[in-house]
Amino acid sequence: MAKEKNKEEIQKKYLELQIIANQINQIQQQINLMQNQILELKNLKENILNFNNIKVGSASYSPIGSNIFVKSKIEDNKEFLVSVGSNVLVAKSMDETKVLIEKQADEIEKISYELENQLGIMDLRFQELQKEIMELDKQ
Repeated sequence: MAKEKNKEEIQKKYLELQIIANQINQIQQQINLMQNQILELKNLKENILNFNNIKVGSASYSPIGSNIFVKSKIEDNKEFLVSVGSNVLVAKSMDETKVLIEKQADEIEKISYELENQLGIMDLRFQELQKEIMELDKQ
């Protein structure tokens, strides 16, 4: 009877262990995506700052979608059109655009930090469950 109860307890803990392992994997994937977004935003910020070095009237290639580009000419290197949602674009100065990108990166970093904390807590629980299963298995 005690062995049967032990077996049930091990199965419950093993199921919880699997669930936590899946959650850990999902959180790690989210963190990786966020780190990629942060890197993209930092590259975007750098590219925008580099527009100071581009002369008005310079030839360029502008993306029109799906890795297709069209030849274009830079008419203004100080103002950018920024999407604010619902297909609405707003003109922003270089400094305003830089600040907007920095805020977005900061928000993503905060969320990523919270996820890393959750990951640490789940990892501790995962280790605890492994120990509990091993102890129950010895009995």
